[in-house]
Amino acid sequence: MAYLHCHGHGCDWEQDDFWTKDGYNPFRQDMIDYLKDCLFKDSIQLDHCGEQRTLSGQELVARELERKARSIRGMKVKTTEDWKKVKDSWRCPDCGSKNWDID
Repeated sequence: MAYLHCHGHGCDWEQDDFWTKDGYNPFRQDMIDYLKDCLFKDSIQLDHCGEQRTLSGQELVARELERKARSIRGMKVKTTEDWKKVKDSWRCPDCGSKNWDID
């Protein structure tokens, strides 16, 4: 996996880790199973930055799917193979910088 992000001046563009078909991707089986389990719970207790929150399972699943949709739409370079093809010429889609980093 590789998390691609820009270090251009004042730019905060970033994208999800590179995907693989049978490995890391937005629809990993463990995540699907987790969301299916949550969907039928009346309430789920969450710890968000030290703050306790309670959501219905339905709301938690909806938020997770919305977050995944943003991640999918934001992917510019999906796989490591795609990155190898463009890494020498790739520029940040927001600021045009070539000052990117992969963690």
